[in-house]
Amino acid sequence: MAGMLEVKEWVLISYADEGLPTTDHLQLRERKLVVDDGSIPEGHVVVRLLWLSIDPYLRSRMTGRSDGLYVSQFELNEVIESFGIGRIIFSKADSYQIGDIVINPFSPVSDYCVIPVHGLRKIQADAEISHLDYLNALGVPGFSAWVGMCIIGDPKPGDNVFITAAAGGVGVFAGQLAKIKGCRVVGSTGTDEKVQLLKVEFKYDDAFNYKKEPDLDAALSKF
Repeated sequence: MAGMLEVKEWVLISYADEGLPTTDHLQLRERKLVVDDGSIPEGHVVVRLLWLSIDPYLRSRMTGRSDGLYVSQFELNEVIESFGIGRIIFSKADSYQIGDIVINPFSPVSDYCVIPVHGLRKIQADAEISHLDYLNALGVPGFSAWVGMCIIGDPKPGDNVFITAAAGGVGVFAGQLAKIKGCRVVGSTGTDEKVQLLKVEFKYDDAFNYKKEPDLDAALSKF
């Protein structure tokens, strides 16, 4: 697919050091992208964004402060990025063909982008795994839970496991992994509705609303 594309992309125009990001911090920018052999470098592809994971850590990249974060801060007046899945529409890399579906851990939040292929990974067609699974269970939330539960924590069958933020993206998967390992799992979350979700939907052995339990040790002693 050669020609001219109209591109829309989200740019950080000022740091959000307090409160939630608003249109004072983020701006939708439009530009044109020429797609042909002379404009796209060797070893690069043009990707049309299909799905994007909006994860909590992105907020931390908009403050302008490192604060020990394991990834860098977004640069002002540059396109922000996140974990994305897209389809290749133009290729100047022999190993990637038009139509390939790829994962980009640092995808620009833009409907089209030019990307070097060394940071991409193809998704193979699989009847049992949807593309969206690569943004959750097989993406950043699931991987974070797996590292914490299976590599660092590594609980044994019969162990008691307590998970904070248990209804969050990482917590939900951590709880499932602990259950698979044969552990007794208790989680804390911020609303009564989420407590029920943990117990009924995700089969936690027990759960509680931490906002109603000022003493965490006392709360855990009940379970």
